[in-house]
Amino acid sequence: MRLSKRYGRRAFLGGASVLVGLPFLETLAPKHALGQSGAAPKRFLGYLYPNGMMMEDWRPVGIGENFTLGKMMGPAGRVFADGRQPFPVVQDGPSLEVVKQQLLLISGMQNTHQTEGVPGDHAGGVGAFMTNRTVLKATDANMGGPSIDYVIAKTIGNDTRRPYMAMAGEGSRPSGTLCDSGFSCAVGDHISFDDKGVNLPRVANPGDMFDQLFQGLDPNANAAAIAERKARSKSVLDLVAAEATSLEGTLSRQDRPRLQEFLNSVREVERRIDAGGNVTLECKPPTRRSAFNFVDGRATIDVCHELMALAFQCDATRVISFMWGNSSNGRPHDFIDAPGGHHDISHYGGNADSIARLKRIDYWWMRRFAEFLIRLQNLPDIDGRTVLDNTLVFQSSDISDGDSHNHDDMPVILAGGGAGFTMGRHIALKDRWFGDLFISLGQAFGANLTSFGEHGTAAVSELIV
Repeated sequence: MRLSKRYGRRAFLGGASVLVGLPFLETLAPKHALGQSGAAPKRFLGYLYPNGMMMEDWRPVGIGENFTLGKMMGPAGRVFADGRQPFPVVQDGPSLEVVKQQLLLISGMQNTHQTEGVPGDHAGGVGAFMTNRTVLKATDANMGGPSIDYVIAKTIGNDTRRPYMAMAGEGSRPSGTLCDSGFSCAVGDHISFDDKGVNLPRVANPGDMFDQLFQGLDPNANAAAIAERKARSKSVLDLVAAEATSLEGTLSRQDRPRLQEFLNSVREVERRIDAGGNVTLECKPPTRRSAFNFVDGRATIDVCHELMALAFQCDATRVISFMWGNSSNGRPHDFIDAPGGHHDISHYGGNADSIARLKRIDYWWMRRFAEFLIRLQNLPDIDGRTVLDNTLVFQSSDISDGDSHNHDDMPVILAGGGAGFTMGRHIALKDRWFGDLFISLGQAFGANLTSFGEHGTAAVSELIV
């Protein structure tokens, strides 16, 4: 395939049935797009971290602009005086302090969950995560309405390769399977739902993620077709190298580093996926659920974060939902001397050793989250700002405290400038629901919302000062 001299809004490098979406480059953008105040795309990510947080470590100190991050978000090099091995240097990482001016921390909000008095707070919190609707206990359960990411996708996702992408660091269980306390996994393992409340297909295999975002997935390909494609295909970058070289000469000085950064990132993701074992880059149906090594949390989350950053950078999609784990996720963290499943540890019950391990897990994940936000901040965007400047990340959990299983005083992080909120602050709200927050998010991305879910009745005015 040769690139036309007339480029549309989207441009691709291609070869041997492989397509790679380019970053949003001003050189290739239509002239009318350049006249629209920079014309940088806006993006949204809904990110679930399972099993709640150790809230005493999460909660910031101070209100407004003069606040200090909680211990799990704070400086690297934390010393855990818990009698365990020192926290491994290779598993440490940056603080959210690096992107503090891009954060809006919210404490005190509440969310819906399962029917009152019925056990199953994890499934209830997962299904309600971005819907603000009560999760019902039924084998064919649905949420009765959309999640906010789906609403946003209908306003900003129609011009991209994929209107939205539901991703996860762990494979979902079949819908008919019973998850937390007998709730259907149709709601217990999903956070994204369409207008009718039916869960959206979720991808938890790095090869499939890559295919759907950058190559296109052929779900009807048989073994022979896959083998043929594998035999004739080389690296994605090898296939497009000649075209990339010819294209570079047509780019502006500002666009050249963007293209190089994108191509370097694709090469790095490809290397990581190939190093992961039996995962390959050929197009396969989305059934490869064993690609991630469940116990190797670092390799899993690094690939997921890199793929999400790439998806936004190359404009493959502008809306992503990401579940780091399913309801009652039991991922082990032996590599930071926190043995045992995450869910079981979160039921600490006042046990000092469980509390110590849980603090290590939360601290470790927050390092990875900070690295991801910094990655977005380092990606230049079409308007001279960064991808993080034009993205809004909503991050929270299914519950607040892992032991109490409460759904009030939820830990909420908003990151990035994509919604136009006043960042660099911590605000404490009272008697406000996630549904109210979702009204604000939807409106910020162009959705005409005056209510949302079961409890959203008014936008949160405190998000802008």
